[in-house]
Amino acid sequence: MTGIKRFSHAWFINQIKMNSVGLVSLATALFGVSYNTWLDHHNEINHNMRLAAFEVLRDLSELQTVVDYAHYAGDKSRGNPIDGWKNVVMVRDLSRLLSPQSAERGQLLYATWQQDWEDLGKDARSEEEISARITEARHSVLKTIDNLE
Repeated sequence: MTGIKRFSHAWFINQIKMNSVGLVSLATALFGVSYNTWLDHHNEINHNMRLAAFEVLRDLSELQTVVDYAHYAGDKSRGNPIDGWKNVVMVRDLSRLLSPQSAERGQLLYATWQQDWEDLGKDARSEEEISARITEARHSVLKTIDNLE
């Protein structure tokens, strides 16, 4: 049993004192890497949410254009409600990446469109309902953008 040394507290304390600069440097480096990783992840989430929000806003404006041409101008080519479906579906799907309120507004717009799209150009109530849901969704998305850090 001569090859086994016993643990010495004095030796351990001495090693910590002698290597304190290295240990502090190691702790600082680990903290820095951890913080940068967290920050990059947080920034990526915000970046993705901004991109989704801008896409939703673009689709909402295109959908409002379809509604306006169908209702006010009676233009069947530019106001074709079938073309509006792609915008409504994109708004519903992308708004799920944003806040819960935006997801709810996107789903409500989808349900309203599903119910009223066939009456666009024939019934003023359809235009009013759809336009109101578009406005609500737009406000919700803008609020989400404002709340991003």
